[in-house]
Amino acid sequence: MYQDFFSLKEPPFSISPDPDFLFLSNRHQEAIAHLQYGVQGNGGFVLLTGEVGTGKTTVCRKLLQEIGASTDIAFILNPALTDIELLATVCDEFQIDYEKDKISLKLLFDSLTAWMMNNHHQGRSAIVLIDEAQHLSFSVLEQLRLLTNIESNNKKPLQVILIGQTELQQKLKQTELRQLAQRISARYHLLPLTEQESVYYIQHRLNVAGASFPIFERQALREIFRRSQGVPRLINLLCDRSLLCAYTQNSLKVTTLMVKKASDEMALSPPQTLFNSTFKSGWRLTALILLAVLTAFQAPQLLSLFKEVKAPPAALSVPAAILNEPSAERLMTPVEGIAPTELLQAAAQENESPNWFDNYDSLDISNATFANALFNLYAVWGYQVDPETVNCEQGKRVLLSCYSQQTSLKELKQLNYPSVVRLERDNLESLHAVLYAINGAYQLLIDGQVIEVSESWFNAYWSGELTVLWQAPFELQGNLKFGQQSEQIAWLVRQLNQLQGMPIESKNRFDLPLLQQVMSFQIENGLKDDGIVGVQTLMPLMQIVNSQLPRLQQEVN
Repeated sequence: MYQDFFSLKEPPFSISPDPDFLFLSNRHQEAIAHLQYGVQGNGGFVLLTGEVGTGKTTVCRKLLQEIGASTDIAFILNPALTDIELLATVCDEFQIDYEKDKISLKLLFDSLTAWMMNNHHQGRSAIVLIDEAQHLSFSVLEQLRLLTNIESNNKKPLQVILIGQTELQQKLKQTELRQLAQRISARYHLLPLTEQESVYYIQHRLNVAGASFPIFERQALREIFRRSQGVPRLINLLCDRSLLCAYTQNSLKVTTLMVKKASDEMALSPPQTLFNSTFKSGWRLTALILLAVLTAFQAPQLLSLFKEVKAPPAALSVPAAILNEPSAERLMTPVEGIAPTELLQAAAQENESPNWFDNYDSLDISNATFANALFNLYAVWGYQVDPETVNCEQGKRVLLSCYSQQTSLKELKQLNYPSVVRLERDNLESLHAVLYAINGAYQLLIDGQVIEVSESWFNAYWSGELTVLWQAPFELQGNLKFGQQSEQIAWLVRQLNQLQGMPIESKNRFDLPLLQQVMSFQIENGLKDDGIVGVQTLMPLMQIVNSQLPRLQQEVN
């Protein structure tokens, strides 16, 4: 409808696949490289996952174009099949004859086996590519695994490429499929486009369609990314609707208002942050404080530590902005006297269901500042800093860095580092505390006292903000990525090889095998498997490398 108006020779944002409009971002190229690596190897399975509309099928079509003529390919688009239907479909795709009136699993399996062995002896290989693989049943996946059991001269005559949404990763973590998961030789999770890539993507499609002048205003392009979150399919739909909106208003420019109108018509809401959604959902004020005595292992250390923390600054003869090396006793020596937890227990007995901190007369909330909490967090790590000038920069000398994030309770527990957390009541009153440990109850360090609360209480009053201290293995100068070469990468190779039971190598280049190791580690630790080694990947790796580092939970399920 709007083609002639904008002098376009064809629709630029059709969602139907068209090789002329193919746009490969860095992520798409990485995905293709991973799949090629997997196909060229000797593994049985290759895995490509991603959210709806990120371009998984486009990547696979491009891969198939680059596979040599000596490979036979079975492309299965309908995964809602039974065991027999799957094997029959594979036979049909490979044009394998079988007796259709006497069909059985054994007949189909034997026919496929004979064909694969003969195909292999002729110097050919075979690939079964299954789209929407998250819908495959456990029994069908098991049949595919059995097919990849077949080997000839230590070479597998059949490889399986599974393409699916994020749920496929979760399915493959099930105990029933552990044998299949171990045979995945290459995997890649396709992420949406970045904002810059989104702009290039839109410009590319307009150029191919014959656009002779800029159509989208710069702010309109930014709004498209904000609304679509970089998902190519949503970008296509939103751009198409925005062009139609401009056409109906007789405008040769697509403005931000037009994009917003088109987005509203498509029911594409702007993304909400975790912080905003938390406030909109309201606080849960019915939670209960659970108070208990600290475990025998931790109590002497913690109580000693907070006797020191409560001392006036003059008692700590530490020069400003100077960080001391940790002492052998980590500043924690047992002391005698009444433990703070005993006083808090008594307060709890007087009022069994206290809210907030109203019942703790000995607690001075005015002292619960971020600076005091950060001072306490340094002490948890075994370092003393000047309480008057405490900040995140003081730890740089010993490679201690701050990491701040707005996050969820699940991610906090997964991060597993003692944290400075902000607690608030009704968005009116707030304080900062150190979440020191989670041993059933949540142990908070506030104003020199140890307070235990339940998970529901903590979740109700926690704002979602946290700051942790973590110790890097080397001075960070940016993320470690595919293709780089450095001594830091040599360290990464040694750690991952040791962790994953592989021979120690002397290499300092971030190559494809290392990329696979990194992504495997990220998946195992619930991280975004983008193959990029930054703070979020190094933090859990350091906890594994050094078991003595402070952590919230000694055992994480």
